[in-house]
Amino acid sequence: HSSKDGKEGYYCSTRLGGDWVLAESKQVAKDCVPAEVLAAYLDGSNQKKWNEDKVLDINIAKSGSGLYRQDMVLKPQRVLTGKTTIMRYTQKICVDKVGNGNYNAFVELDTKSKSNTKLRPFHILKVNVGLEQVGNDVHIYAAGIMKVNRKIVPNLVIFDASGIAGAMAGKGTLWLSKHFQDRSTKIRNNRIE
Repeated sequence: HSSKDGKEGYYCSTRLGGDWVLAESKQVAKDCVPAEVLAAYLDGSNQKKWNEDKVLDINIAKSGSGLYRQDMVLKPQRVLTGKTTIMRYTQKICVDKVGNGNYNAFVELDTKSKSNTKLRPFHILKVNVGLEQVGNDVHIYAAGIMKVNRKIVPNLVIFDASGIAGAMAGKGTLWLSKHFQDRSTKIRNNRIE
Protein backbone atom coordinates (compact mmCIF):
# COMPACT_ATOMS: atom_id res chain seq x y z
CA HIS A 1 0.00 0.00 0.00
CA SER A 2 1.29 3.46 -0.90
CA SER A 3 -0.84 6.50 -0.25
CA LYS A 4 -0.61 10.12 -1.39
CA ASP A 5 0.64 11.20 2.04
CA GLY A 6 3.62 8.82 1.82
CA LYS A 7 2.39 6.07 4.13
CA GLU A 8 3.54 2.74 2.78
CA GLY A 9 3.71 -0.89 3.70
CA TYR A 10 1.70 -4.06 3.32
CA TYR A 11 -1.63 -4.87 4.91
CA CYS A 12 -4.41 -7.36 4.48
CA SER A 13 -7.64 -8.28 6.17
CA THR A 14 -9.36 -11.64 6.28
CA ARG A 15 -12.95 -12.22 7.29
CA LEU A 16 -12.93 -15.19 9.64
CA GLY A 17 -16.65 -15.75 9.76
CA GLY A 18 -19.46 -14.12 11.64
CA ASP A 19 -18.31 -10.76 12.99
CA TRP A 20 -14.61 -11.70 13.29
CA VAL A 21 -11.83 -10.18 11.19
CA LEU A 22 -8.05 -10.71 11.12
CA ALA A 23 -5.96 -7.66 10.14
CA GLU A 24 -2.22 -7.84 9.39
CA SER A 25 0.41 -5.33 8.33
CA LYS A 26 4.12 -5.05 7.71
CA GLN A 27 6.23 -1.96 7.09
CA VAL A 28 9.76 -0.64 7.49
CA ALA A 29 10.85 2.40 9.52
CA LYS A 30 14.12 3.65 8.00
CA ASP A 31 17.30 4.62 9.88
CA CYS A 32 16.12 4.11 13.45
CA VAL A 33 16.03 1.65 16.34
CA PRO A 34 13.00 -0.13 17.87
CA ALA A 35 13.00 2.09 20.98
CA GLU A 36 12.52 5.16 18.75
CA VAL A 37 9.64 3.53 16.89
CA LEU A 38 8.02 2.56 20.17
CA ALA A 39 8.42 6.11 21.52
CA ALA A 40 6.87 7.54 18.33
CA TYR A 41 3.93 5.13 18.57
CA LEU A 42 3.33 5.94 22.24
CA ASP A 43 3.25 9.68 21.47
CA GLY A 44 -0.43 10.55 21.01
CA SER A 45 0.39 13.72 19.06
CA ASN A 46 2.07 11.60 16.35
CA GLN A 47 -0.93 9.30 16.08
CA LYS A 48 -3.28 12.27 15.87
CA LYS A 49 -1.11 14.00 13.22
CA TRP A 50 -0.82 10.93 10.99
CA ASN A 51 -4.48 9.89 11.36
CA GLU A 52 -6.13 13.30 11.38
CA ASP A 53 -8.91 12.10 9.07
CA LYS A 54 -10.09 9.62 11.72
CA VAL A 55 -8.75 10.73 15.12
CA LEU A 56 -10.26 13.70 16.95
CA ASP A 57 -8.19 13.25 20.11
CA ILE A 58 -5.87 10.71 21.68
CA ASN A 59 -4.19 10.51 25.03
CA ILE A 60 -1.60 7.90 25.99
CA ALA A 61 -0.49 7.65 29.61
CA LYS A 62 1.83 5.24 31.40
CA SER A 63 -0.12 3.16 33.91
CA GLY A 64 2.64 0.88 35.23
CA SER A 65 5.89 -0.80 34.27
CA GLY A 66 5.53 -1.44 30.53
CA LEU A 67 1.82 -0.65 30.72
CA TYR A 68 -0.02 2.19 28.98
CA ARG A 69 -3.60 3.42 28.63
CA GLN A 70 -4.67 4.86 25.28
CA ASP A 71 -7.88 6.90 25.21
CA MET A 72 -9.12 7.41 21.65
CA VAL A 73 -11.80 9.76 20.34
CA LEU A 74 -12.66 9.09 16.70
CA LYS A 75 -14.33 11.54 14.37
CA PRO A 76 -17.70 10.60 12.93
CA GLN A 77 -17.15 8.17 10.05
CA ARG A 78 -19.16 7.65 6.91
CA VAL A 79 -20.52 4.10 6.65
CA LEU A 80 -22.79 2.46 4.13
CA THR A 81 -25.94 3.22 6.09
CA GLY A 82 -25.10 6.83 7.00
CA LYS A 83 -22.67 8.46 9.39
CA THR A 84 -21.59 7.57 12.91
CA THR A 85 -21.37 9.90 15.87
CA ILE A 86 -18.11 10.59 17.71
CA MET A 87 -16.76 7.28 19.03
CA ARG A 88 -14.70 6.85 22.22
CA TYR A 89 -12.82 3.84 23.50
CA THR A 90 -9.86 2.92 25.67
CA GLN A 91 -7.10 0.47 24.83
CA LYS A 92 -4.56 -1.17 27.12
CA ILE A 93 -1.01 -1.49 25.79
CA CYS A 94 1.52 -3.89 27.31
CA VAL A 95 5.13 -3.51 26.10
CA ASP A 96 7.87 -6.11 26.52
CA LYS A 97 11.52 -5.88 25.51
CA VAL A 98 12.50 -8.94 23.48
CA GLY A 99 16.13 -9.98 23.10
CA ASN A 100 18.67 -7.29 22.35
CA GLY A 101 16.66 -4.10 21.82
CA ASN A 102 13.57 -5.43 20.03
CA TYR A 103 10.04 -4.89 21.38
CA ASN A 104 6.64 -6.50 21.39
CA ALA A 105 3.47 -4.53 22.15
CA PHE A 106 0.14 -6.14 22.87
CA VAL A 107 -2.84 -3.79 22.40
CA GLU A 108 -6.37 -4.67 23.44
CA LEU A 109 -9.68 -2.91 23.88
CA ASP A 110 -10.39 -2.23 27.54
CA THR A 111 -13.95 -3.56 27.51
CA LYS A 112 -14.51 -2.44 31.13
CA SER A 113 -13.62 1.22 30.56
CA LYS A 114 -16.50 3.53 31.39
CA SER A 115 -15.30 6.01 28.74
CA ASN A 116 -16.15 3.60 25.88
CA THR A 117 -19.13 4.56 23.77
CA LYS A 118 -21.48 1.79 22.67
CA LEU A 119 -20.94 2.96 19.12
CA ARG A 120 -17.34 2.07 18.34
CA PRO A 121 -15.91 0.10 15.40
CA PHE A 122 -15.47 -3.15 17.34
CA HIS A 123 -16.56 -5.00 20.45
CA ILE A 124 -13.29 -6.92 20.85
CA LEU A 125 -9.82 -5.95 19.61
CA LYS A 126 -6.49 -7.66 20.29
CA VAL A 127 -3.37 -6.69 18.32
CA ASN A 128 0.21 -7.87 18.59
CA VAL A 129 2.92 -5.55 17.22
CA GLY A 130 6.54 -6.64 16.83
CA LEU A 131 9.46 -4.22 16.33
CA GLU A 132 12.62 -5.88 15.01
CA GLN A 133 15.97 -4.28 14.15
CA VAL A 134 17.15 -5.35 10.67
CA GLY A 135 20.33 -3.53 9.66
CA ASN A 136 19.74 0.22 10.07
CA ASP A 137 15.96 -0.16 9.88
CA VAL A 138 13.12 -1.45 12.03
CA HIS A 139 10.69 -3.97 10.61
CA ILE A 140 7.21 -3.55 12.07
CA TYR A 141 4.84 -6.51 12.04
CA ALA A 142 1.27 -6.29 13.31
CA ALA A 143 -1.51 -8.85 13.50
CA GLY A 144 -4.82 -8.36 15.20
CA ILE A 145 -8.18 -9.97 15.60
CA MET A 146 -11.38 -8.03 16.11
CA LYS A 147 -15.07 -8.61 16.51
CA VAL A 148 -16.71 -5.80 14.58
CA ASN A 149 -19.66 -3.82 15.88
CA ARG A 150 -22.49 -4.40 13.39
CA LYS A 151 -24.11 -1.10 14.36
CA ILE A 152 -21.06 0.60 12.81
CA VAL A 153 -19.85 -2.03 10.33
CA PRO A 154 -22.96 -3.35 8.56
CA ASN A 155 -23.38 -6.80 7.05
CA LEU A 156 -25.73 -6.30 4.14
CA VAL A 157 -26.94 -9.17 1.99
CA ILE A 158 -24.87 -8.00 -0.97
CA PHE A 159 -21.89 -6.56 0.91
CA ASP A 160 -20.14 -7.20 4.22
CA ALA A 161 -18.20 -4.12 5.37
CA SER A 162 -16.13 -6.09 7.91
CA GLY A 163 -13.34 -6.41 5.33
CA ILE A 164 -13.17 -2.61 5.13
CA ALA A 165 -12.93 -2.39 8.93
CA GLY A 166 -10.10 -4.93 8.87
CA ALA A 167 -8.28 -2.99 6.16
CA MET A 168 -8.58 0.24 8.17
CA ALA A 169 -7.17 -1.54 11.23
CA GLY A 170 -4.41 -3.10 9.13
CA LYS A 171 -3.32 0.35 7.94
CA GLY A 172 -3.32 1.67 11.52
CA THR A 173 0.48 1.67 11.93
CA LEU A 174 1.54 2.48 8.35
CA TRP A 175 2.15 6.10 9.36
CA LEU A 176 5.31 4.98 11.18
CA SER A 177 7.16 4.29 7.90
CA LYS A 178 6.48 7.83 6.63
CA HIS A 179 7.27 9.38 10.03
CA PHE A 180 10.77 7.87 10.03
CA GLN A 181 11.30 8.46 6.30
CA ASP A 182 10.64 12.17 6.91
CA ARG A 183 12.95 12.17 9.93
CA SER A 184 15.74 10.46 7.95
CA THR A 185 15.40 12.98 5.10
CA LYS A 186 15.51 15.90 7.57
CA ILE A 187 18.69 14.53 9.21
CA ARG A 188 20.36 14.04 5.81
CA ASN A 189 19.41 17.55 4.72
CA ASN A 190 20.80 19.04 7.94
CA ARG A 191 24.11 17.24 7.34
CA ILE A 192 24.35 18.70 3.81
CA GLU A 193 23.74 22.26 5.04
